[in-house]
Amino acid sequence: MKRSLFTCLSVLFCPVVLYAAGDGVFNGRYEPEHRAKMLRTLQKAYPELAKEEFDADGDGIVTVEEQETGRHPLQQLVLLSHKKHPEVLPGLHIPWTPDLFCEWISLSFFAEDAPEGAVGNLVPQGLLDRQPAQENAAVRPVRTPDGRISFPAGTGAHLRMDGDRNARWNYRWGAITFRLDESTGERVVLLDINAGRGPSKSSPKVWYEKGKGLCAQYVGRGANGLDVRKLVSDAVIADGTNWNCIVFGMRQGNMFGSVNGVPMKETAAQPGRFSSEEAYRVESRIGDADPESMAWSFDALLLGQTELSEAAVRKFDGWAARRLGFCARLPEAHPYRTRAPRLDAEDLPHRYIHDNETWLRWGESTKDKSLTRVNAGGARVEPEGFELVFRDDFTKFRIAPGTSSAGDLWMAPGFNSAVGGSARLLAPGRIPDVYGHDAEAGVQNVALREHAGKWYAGAFYSVNDMGQGYTWAGEKIFRIRCMFPKRKKEDVAGGLFPAFWSYGTEWLYWRASNRIECDWFEFDGINGTWYNGLSTHYHYPHIKSVFAKNNDSYQRFKVYGGLLNEEKGKIPGGFYLWDGRYHTWEFVIGRDMTYVNLTIDDGNGGERWVEVCRTKTAPTYLERLDLQLDYALKAKQGNAVIPEDFFVDWIEVWQKSEAVNAVRAPFVSLPELSGNAEPGGTVRCHVDAPGITDFRYYWFADGYPVTYGAGPELKITAELSGKNLRCMVLAAGALDMPEAWSRPVTVR
Repeated sequence: MKRSLFTCLSVLFCPVVLYAAGDGVFNGRYEPEHRAKMLRTLQKAYPELAKEEFDADGDGIVTVEEQETGRHPLQQLVLLSHKKHPEVLPGLHIPWTPDLFCEWISLSFFAEDAPEGAVGNLVPQGLLDRQPAQENAAVRPVRTPDGRISFPAGTGAHLRMDGDRNARWNYRWGAITFRLDESTGERVVLLDINAGRGPSKSSPKVWYEKGKGLCAQYVGRGANGLDVRKLVSDAVIADGTNWNCIVFGMRQGNMFGSVNGVPMKETAAQPGRFSSEEAYRVESRIGDADPESMAWSFDALLLGQTELSEAAVRKFDGWAARRLGFCARLPEAHPYRTRAPRLDAEDLPHRYIHDNETWLRWGESTKDKSLTRVNAGGARVEPEGFELVFRDDFTKFRIAPGTSSAGDLWMAPGFNSAVGGSARLLAPGRIPDVYGHDAEAGVQNVALREHAGKWYAGAFYSVNDMGQGYTWAGEKIFRIRCMFPKRKKEDVAGGLFPAFWSYGTEWLYWRASNRIECDWFEFDGINGTWYNGLSTHYHYPHIKSVFAKNNDSYQRFKVYGGLLNEEKGKIPGGFYLWDGRYHTWEFVIGRDMTYVNLTIDDGNGGERWVEVCRTKTAPTYLERLDLQLDYALKAKQGNAVIPEDFFVDWIEVWQKSEAVNAVRAPFVSLPELSGNAEPGGTVRCHVDAPGITDFRYYWFADGYPVTYGAGPELKITAELSGKNLRCMVLAAGALDMPEAWSRPVTVR
């Protein structure tokens, strides 16, 4: 059998229950011969896939490398075809397994891949290359003839592997099929990633305690210490004979878990947000080094990227129960108690699928100044059909560390430390203070400061490091009103680089996805009238693998790179950034066209809008984007630096009214608000979305983001009086996490 860097050895011995007739000899894994059959089925069904040559060497079987290399991941190819032919998928009857679309898996280990006898190491499958091993022969687990990897009681058998400082992103979910024998001990640790105490340590961790049950946890950083999320289940059979399955993970800031198809229970109410830090100097373990630990064994252990929907968790339940023969023990109402999970639309979440030909055509259009600057300096095209969905006037200081669950608006300094250039990015509360706030004026600063001979800078994002927060997809308007201090041209350091921009959020969940960047404005101190506008990039993925069509950055394009003076930019009177005056920048992203507009002096003490440039809308602009502000320093460019400021008066986001008022599945109606809408009262948001239990509630007052979390109620404060209250509900447990807005209620 052909071997693969992703799929390991052929099945040496199959101890598991085979899928029913019609699926063929299939134990719930896509070996190369099964993969070839599955791909042939897809190719017969979808014309777009018929032209793909998956069996590169013509030997009749297909490895993961053959399936993936040089093309978009199979999941994305099927998604493209499904959009064109949605009626086809239900009739294909393709068995669902975790490795159907292998990109889900960061690390996995299957017992049947190990040779019989003492297990010195396990060969990993997945995006990452981390190999559990045990040098000490006395504490090695054993691959038994019946096809399990056994950790006998009284031995302290365990495997060790390198820790992962990016575990908070790479291991968002896990699944283990296992047996326990509680007659042999009081407790046992099955899995401990980044073993230790602290944020991102022992996270995730799975263990069993007699009398308490099976426990799973993730650990993050809270407002005042550790944020320990722990779930427990008593649905385990620990007789040493019966198989069990646990599926667990983090989803939009809350931990979920299922054992044998039964939801796990919280040991304490979870805060509605979760984030954590990178973990250093750590190792991970499979098994328990304590010689007093009870005996256990596993059949499969998987860790994966992205956030699983509720439907995906149920598929894991059904897959494991069918693979190991305990379907009858699933709850009676479980959808896979009597049937096997199949590939369906729930397995095809929205992904940005890059078309380089379209990208290059768009890039060429940005060079046509008869298009991009046809109305430069002219009256702005009035946006139509949009309504306000987000406005922060910075009357409060609401910037929190992005590695903590404390914040519910702006997060700092963000997940890309390179953004600051020659300046080190700081979190709020550090010295020097790069987040000065004037509550009376309602102004937020993101600054560049020197301290002890080094330069430091600020950056804040609308999402935390896990991607939770405020993001916007589709047509939208971003507006920012800001000011830079008044400085003569000769006093502006050439290395200054303040920016207002966005990342796409997909790459935080799919670590093999290329990263979208959209720069709305970037200014440098070399020339205070020079505007870098709509500079758009499609970067390399965080994890380079066969699951990214191009591991390098695609060609970059900039819609506007030039002067904003009257002669070149056609701006009446010209525009100079360091003029000590507030200006409003507007970025109108429509389905077909995108406009950049700016307010300038109208000559009568007021302001008027002018257009800076326009472009055909890039496909990346319509993706789900966050908002980011930062002050970077390019120390090699220009003269000596002095402390600098980027003052922000307010930021707004507008979206199409038709999108805000739309009812998308799984919602069957718009959310409704009820309760006592006056100070001291409580308002509750009611949701009608059958089959979904996991929601996030984002509360707004006249567009101002009040807070968000997992609770459906909001306590009304005096400052909300007279304002229109709305709740945007995120169906976190549903495919693509759709949003639905309540209608406004006026607070008395």
